[in-house]
Amino acid sequence: MAGRRTTTRERLVRTAAELFWRQGYAATGVNAIMQQAGATSGSFYHFFPTKEDLLLAVLDHVGEVVEDEVFGAAEVVTDDPIERIFAVVGFYRRHLEDNEFVLGSPLGTLAAELGEDHSQVRLKLEQLFASWAQRMEGLLDGVGKRLPASTDRTALARLVLSAVEGALIQSRVARSVAPFDAVTSQLQTYLGLLTSHDPTAAPAAMRVTSPPRQRSRELDWRAW
Repeated sequence: MAGRRTTTRERLVRTAAELFWRQGYAATGVNAIMQQAGATSGSFYHFFPTKEDLLLAVLDHVGEVVEDEVFGAAEVVTDDPIERIFAVVGFYRRHLEDNEFVLGSPLGTLAAELGEDHSQVRLKLEQLFASWAQRMEGLLDGVGKRLPASTDRTALARLVLSAVEGALIQSRVARSVAPFDAVTSQLQTYLGLLTSHDPTAAPAAMRVTSPPRQRSRELDWRAW
């Protein structure tokens, strides 16, 4: 069965997502977005009165893609919540290699570029990071009594997210997965020690498994 036809608005959002990610927000002009998306200026300004309105739509799109194609995909890899965490981590690793280290975290890239002049964008970025941290925390909640009762799952989820985002930056600079793998290894060791409840015990074995490559749906983003 043929897929649903992509609308002009969707083409604009997906095109902008790729260009903002590859070139940066400031360096990407509206005309370039319209030309690559095959849209007219009338169509553009009908959907997005300003370039920032388009950026906000792009961030919503990123959130949908990550929810569906990263966290959602990890759920079909394994039933174990910690292994699901590393399935998410494995996705980011594969993403680095697939794009030859040119592209990193879409949120991290935009957060580094945009300052206080974009308060709505900053708020949206904060909401997305918080949403991803909550997803990680939900996986940690699924671990149950394997984690010590004193574990601050909220802070631990933020630690995992921060480690992955930082590892992406380092691997992009190094053009190598080595920094990313080093961080992943330490996360495995740390979570293994936590779940063992015995600081002298060897860390539990954990798999790092990339989620399966997704079927190309309307959510699919060119670079993802």
